[in-house]
Amino acid sequence: MILKFKNNYSKCCLISILFICVFHSESVFASKEPIIRVLISKNNNLRIRSDRSIPLTINGKFFSSKKIKGLTLKNEKNRKILYFDKNKQKKYDLKNNQQFKISSSDRRGIWVGQKRFSGKLNIFVLDSKILVVNVLGIEKYLNSVVGSEMPTKWPIEALKAQAIASRTYALNQKGNNLFDIDSTQKNQVYNGLESRTYKTIRAVKSTRSLVLTYKNKLINALFHSSSGGMTENSQDVWKNKYPYLSSVKDFDKNNPKFRWHKTISSNQLINLFPEIGGLNNIEILDITATGRVKNVNLIGAYGSYQMSGVALRKKLGLNSNFVRFRFFEEELNNNTPQKRGLIAFGQGSGHGVGMSQWGAKYLASRGQKAERILKHFYRGVQIKPFRKEYL
Repeated sequence: MILKFKNNYSKCCLISILFICVFHSESVFASKEPIIRVLISKNNNLRIRSDRSIPLTINGKFFSSKKIKGLTLKNEKNRKILYFDKNKQKKYDLKNNQQFKISSSDRRGIWVGQKRFSGKLNIFVLDSKILVVNVLGIEKYLNSVVGSEMPTKWPIEALKAQAIASRTYALNQKGNNLFDIDSTQKNQVYNGLESRTYKTIRAVKSTRSLVLTYKNKLINALFHSSSGGMTENSQDVWKNKYPYLSSVKDFDKNNPKFRWHKTISSNQLINLFPEIGGLNNIEILDITATGRVKNVNLIGAYGSYQMSGVALRKKLGLNSNFVRFRFFEEELNNNTPQKRGLIAFGQGSGHGVGMSQWGAKYLASRGQKAERILKHFYRGVQIKPFRKEYL
């Protein structure tokens, strides 16, 4: 269709209307971007400061839009205190359940300890600790998550797959009254602005709002470093069975730490299992279909008890529970009774459920797109723009 204009005034009016419509639609979309609250610190001794000359703004019980360069939170003689950079002599006592907010107009972010974060900060004073929660749009959050979870030099399609998986995982976290998600491996790693690069921004922007769904609900988009050759069924690691978290072939042998071993001395075993006098033997009672340790019987000098493979992995600090054990006689002095240490031989890293990051890297390096990678590791899923109905 060709539009004919009677005069320049009509043309200008139409252009103005089109501009307003486009601008309005973009503004509406931006305003609907989900906000995420990320727990970034539980440290009772912490410094928060601006990046350079632009001040921070603090609001709370004692402060109303006060401009500051920085502040220190500190545990001092059983008191939780706060003081500002300009006047360190004036100390404010922080009471239980007190909270305040810190914001900045500086695009370079806010320093919290040794890391920089965009968005705002909510500070909560609790009985035993001070919580710092970063509040920001989920897309800005993901710019840093992707670079925190995956090396940014990896292929862009692997980074895109990570962005979609991380977006889905984050939106599916119910959280609590104070925050939605943790910034550590407890949930997914978020190291702030220093982990954001051109490639992570590109990966997030090109997948904006895309999430993984199963029967029109967000999936539990679990991921891990390396499965050791086969990913695991969710019900073999935890109680919940998710059809889309089924065991599939992994392509992670390019991981330089695909195979590993760990040596644990007899003294360490005594400290780890004092109730049974150390560890003399490990009986593997059950293994999963892929070969991971499911349940064990731990035998020590004073008794024995059973433990899950997941719990044993955590107890011994192992990379995964795709592992086998061998005891060995320690070399000791002639006058010392013989003691036995333990060597754990394993493969893979992480719980083994969902997307393998090293597997994603391999598939991307062979030309696979993010959608194909995700649908390999998450069976029967769909990739769609996020809607609230998916929660």
